Amino acid sequence: MDDEFGLKGWWKEWNQKFFREKWPLWLSAVVMALSGIMAYGVAVWSLSRTVSGHNPYDQAKPLGTFLGLKELGGMINSLLGRIGLPHYPFSGYIWPDGVTVSFFRQYPNPLLEPTAGTMLGILFGGLIAALLAREFSLKVPLDKTEYALAGSGGVMMGVGAVFMFGCPLVSTTNIGAMGVQAILMVIGMTIGSYFGAKVIVWLEKRRVAASMAYADGIHYKPLMLFEKTKTIWPRVPEYADGAELAAIRYQPQVAVLLIIGVLLAVSRFASIGFPALSLSFLVASLTGFAMQRGGICFAHAYREPFLSGFADMSRSMALLYILLVIGFLPMKLLGATNPDLAYAEIFAISPAGVGVLLGAALFGIGMALNGACVSDSLWRTAEGQVKIWVGLITLICVSSWLFPMRDEAWFKNYFAPYGAKNIRDVYLPQIFHSYPLAVAFTIGVILIWALMMTWFSGRTFKKYMEG
Repeated sequence: MDDEFGLKGWWKEWNQKFFREKWPLWLSAVVMALSGIMAYGVAVWSLSRTVSGHNPYDQAKPLGTFLGLKELGGMINSLLGRIGLPHYPFSGYIWPDGVTVSFFRQYPNPLLEPTAGTMLGILFGGLIAALLAREFSLKVPLDKTEYALAGSGGVMMGVGAVFMFGCPLVSTTNIGAMGVQAILMVIGMTIGSYFGAKVIVWLEKRRVAASMAYADGIHYKPLMLFEKTKTIWPRVPEYADGAELAAIRYQPQVAVLLIIGVLLAVSRFASIGFPALSLSFLVASLTGFAMQRGGICFAHAYREPFLSGFADMSRSMALLYILLVIGFLPMKLLGATNPDLAYAEIFAISPAGVGVLLGAALFGIGMALNGACVSDSLWRTAEGQVKIWVGLITLICVSSWLFPMRDEAWFKNYFAPYGAKNIRDVYLPQIFHSYPLAVAFTIGVILIWALMMTWFSGRTFKKYMEG
């Protein structure tokens, strides 16, 4: 019993609570908010370095993932064209000197695209969290039709992300940045998730009704088989003696080796002139770690009040939104008062219009069917969720095919007319001519959304209780 006391006992208890047990949702939201605020701070710092003449490619951005798909998507789009399959016929920008610059490959290396590092960071953070908790395993859905849902969800998310200029993680940052786009994204994703939940319930009822048609219900499957999985690796032997499998037992050691290797690589990357991108990667890793530890998921936050009556995730997301609004404010005020850092005031603000609302609604349906958005898919991919891989790959392929149309004149004129010429036209402090009013309005919208989702969850739960 000596190992239960002293330093060893303290470490064992702390390790159990921090790495092995699931975090409360509110704690994950707070850690995500801290990482989001740090990412914004790193972006402001990198901007100041660029202004002072440092490496122009060492330009970090606030947390987001969708633009990181552009570099990868460009490779896919080009490959589709080379092998004769449909691809978006867009060669690139033509500069005044007549040189065409690839739309997708705007950086010497794809890893230099700021949000590409964010994507890899969330993936890495989720993987480390899963390994430390001994939770990494390859899991496949019990119902194979889940793959069809993931694929169709990926298509809708890919189209929706292009129209709404991002993904739910981008909307999170945009809410903190107080842009009109964020309000439209929240409204659209809520509407889309409502209909996505209805589709899921309809499909489940049809399947159950079909199975009930068999005599005595022999082939009956429970209603919420949706998203249930089975582990295909590591397999537990049929006559196991109860001991933990080596593939599970040594996962924390693998995590430690990965951490050491990645820290050495990031240190080297920083030493050759990319400290901001290195810090951005580490901050994103903290985001991925917090998401996996708490199981926090944008798709579930928007979908579950309409599907299962669970609203804790929605309220935690509202907490995250509010903390970001407050946390971003000092750096935005710094940008407002320092001409060299003026762009820092409007980081993460994108054009708005009916396209954002329509795209967000379509994205909401897609992420409800898939069970994850882009950032959710990254940390759940790191856990070994095979179904999520299908949705993520489909999303990347579809969005890469359509991404260039955002620069077409017709798209800007019809789907994102506001802010296309002057982004401050969709910046709430500029609209209200007051930072306090903009902050109060944004927080008010968040609170109304959280109360509405809580009300819907109660309504859904009551419906289930009444049969």
